[in-house]
Amino acid sequence: MAMKIVKIVKLGAMAGIAGLSGCTPPPPPSPPPPPPAVQAAFPARPMAPGYAQDGLTVPTVDALGVRQTVNAGLTSAQTTWNLRSAYNVAALNCTDPQHLAMAERYGEFLKTHARELSATNRALDSEFRQKYGPGYKDVRDRYMTQVYNYFAMPPVLDRFCAAAFNVSTDLMTVGKGDLDVAAATLLPQLETVFLNFFTEYEAYSVAAAAWDASYLATYGKPYVRPRANPLSPAATVPYGPDAPVVVLPEPAANTTDTGG
Repeated sequence: MAMKIVKIVKLGAMAGIAGLSGCTPPPPPSPPPPPPAVQAAFPARPMAPGYAQDGLTVPTVDALGVRQTVNAGLTSAQTTWNLRSAYNVAALNCTDPQHLAMAERYGEFLKTHARELSATNRALDSEFRQKYGPGYKDVRDRYMTQVYNYFAMPPVLDRFCAAAFNVSTDLMTVGKGDLDVAAATLLPQLETVFLNFFTEYEAYSVAAAAWDASYLATYGKPYVRPRANPLSPAATVPYGPDAPVVVLPEPAANTTDTGG
């Protein structure tokens, strides 16, 4: 009888162990896979000041740190005439409401300083004739085309118009015979606008090149304006008081017999 009881106890124990083993919880599920790697954001390509196009020709800086623009190394007559040219560009191109008064002011400027401007024009002719010989008029015409293109550069127009308006206000107080003195101060105020732009553009060119080196192969180049040179025509003759003398050939003589 005792043997039966022992067997029953053993069987009960084994049944209990089997029951416990059947209640063991399943192993925890595997962790979910990590999310896909997020592509790192990349910076936008630098934008040129004034939304200027790539490849813009920027005047160089000489050994003395002077940027060789159309306003570098001018004589007194050139300074006054370039100021007049800049004022002309402003009167024609600065058409925002706050700048419209410049057109009328420019007309008054021409009347007030008519005699001095005429003398300046004659002085310029004399200077160019002495430097460039019989073909001086063509040289001066090319130079003046550069001057007008310079002051009308689209990327700088907004800044130029603001500065030109301030200069036009100052010119209203300049008396007859004092224009040369005033121009020596007022033209540099306009020139500073362009010098600042060129410095900013050079910094942009460096930053854009760095962006291209890092991201261009992967993302491609964003749209940029077509390459152009607003300073066209490019300078082929140095201008200013220290420019070397360039003697142009004499015009061909007219040998046609026009006798009647």
